[in-house]
Formats: sequence, C-alpha cells, structure tokens
Amino acid sequence: MRIAFVPLAAILGLTGCIAATRTTVKLAQAEKNMAAARDAGAPEQAVYAWTLADEYMKKARDEWARSDFEAAESMVKKAKYWADESASIARAAPARIQNEMDEEANPMNDEGDVNPTTDPEAEGPGVWQ
Repeated sequence: MRIAFVPLAAILGLTGCIAATRTTVKLAQAEKNMAAARDAGAPEQAVYAWTLADEYMKKARDEWARSDFEAAESMVKKAKYWADESASIARAAPARIQNEMDEEANPMNDEGDVNPTTDPEAEGPGVWQ
C-alpha cells in the first residue's frame, strides 16, 4: 500500500513544477519581447500599445508570484502580443518622426520665406491676442 502511494505523490507533485517552469519560460520570452519593443522606441512612439504590454507584464509577474500560473500565462500571452504590436508601430514611426524633425530644423519654406507654422514671432491672430 505504501509503495503505490509514493509514485503517485511524486507524479502529482511534479505536475505543479511543470506548470511553474513553463510559465517562467514564457515570462522570460515576454521580457525579451518587451526589451525589443523598448529598444525600438515603443514607449515614445506607441504609447497605448506599450502601456498595455507593460501593465499586462506587471500583472503576469504578480500572478506568477502568487503561484497562479494559469492566470500568469494568460497575462503573458497578452503582454507578448501588445509588446510585438508596439514594436511594429514604433518601427514604422521613424519615417514620420524624421519628416517632422526636418520641418522643425528648417523653418524656411520653398520660397525662402520663414515658415509661419514654425516661426514663434510670426504675425497673426493667436490664442492670447
């Protein structure tokens, strides 16, 4: 009777270890996705998607710490999705940002006049006038 109980207890005990290990690996992969998104400039370029990814990661870490591995895995899946989404948005943004920076760096328009949208001393009605 005692011999049959030991393998059964060992199998049931190891089942929890597998779930914890799988979730830990997925959490580490999501951290890599977050780092790639951060390097792509997602916190500045894709604020909404980055915030979702960041908050899902925080919640995933919290659930993992509480040993709720099923909930943690669900949060990690969402965090990875939004991290990838924010990275793709951030990678698409440099062309738009570069155009805006070029306009700010060169306040002259094609005719050689000062561009009124970037000249702080431009005449015209303003909010406070």
